[in-house]
Amino acid sequence: MANKVRVLPFPDWLLSTEYSVTLNEKGISEDGEPISSFSGSGKCIWSEKAKRIIDPEGKQITLLGKVIVKGDIAPSLKSVSDGVITINGCSYEIYAGYRPRNPNGTVHHTEFEVM
Repeated sequence: MANKVRVLPFPDWLLSTEYSVTLNEKGISEDGEPISSFSGSGKCIWSEKAKRIIDPEGKQITLLGKVIVKGDIAPSLKSVSDGVITINGCSYEIYAGYRPRNPNGTVHHTEFEVM
């Protein structure tokens, strides 16, 4: 049976929170600002959960929640781990971005950890 599953179903009924996101490319512009390469909006799954971690440089960071968006929101970008996401009028910096895949290799959803 597991060999027949190619695409996992996504729980569309959980998409209830409006979001807008701006993702940046690696590098900076001549003015020293991040280079914005994608902007989008839609509905997402928003889960607030505060958690403290230590980054590789030894600094303490508080992660404030997780955002899950259906599919691959920026297929042209190699990395989705830099940018800003706005939820319920609050802007959060993206700490990490993930793209879990279906058994057939397509992107199931895009997940962001925010701080």
